[in-house]
Amino acid sequence: MFVEREVSVGEATSQERRNREQNDKRILGNVVQCDGARATISAYADDVEGTVTGLWTVGKMISINLGSTRTVGLVYEIGKSDRAWSNEGQNPIEVSIELIGEVRDGAEPGAKPVFDRGITTYPHIGAIAHRIRSRDLQAVYDLAGRHSITIGTLSQDEAIDANIAIDDVLARHFAIVGTTGVGKSTA
Repeated sequence: MFVEREVSVGEATSQERRNREQNDKRILGNVVQCDGARATISAYADDVEGTVTGLWTVGKMISINLGSTRTVGLVYEIGKSDRAWSNEGQNPIEVSIELIGEVRDGAEPGAKPVFDRGITTYPHIGAIAHRIRSRDLQAVYDLAGRHSITIGTLSQDEAIDANIAIDDVLARHFAIVGTTGVGKSTA
């Protein structure tokens, strides 16, 4: 006997900025476990055609939309619980993330988003994990007006400069390490 159930696909939130008819390519998976510091996301390594997407990699940041805030997570582990790969159909994976903070929109309309370390609202089971928006990623790496220099670009979004706060670095012990000839002395 077949029983039809109504399936909820998530709640509408104030953070939604796309047209409802658009295909949301930012959706990556759903939260299936959460504790005080980490969460696990259920996702797929490949798309419906079987092409491995490469969307999940260690070191990438993701966001989990929770209404008025977006929880930011850093991917630290990816795996398949059954440790087997199938060329037929999609391959479910588990993605472990460390919860690092929250992004919220500025108080004024059009204001830049603001990132705060720590979590005030934890992800619920079933919450949707997204690829982090460029504006939110910029907020995570914003140095809040501190004197800084650009040392490159972010690997996750090469349109965003990677900066270091000069006074913060020089106020503590630090080291420059590298092999011979890579520019330690000129750095």
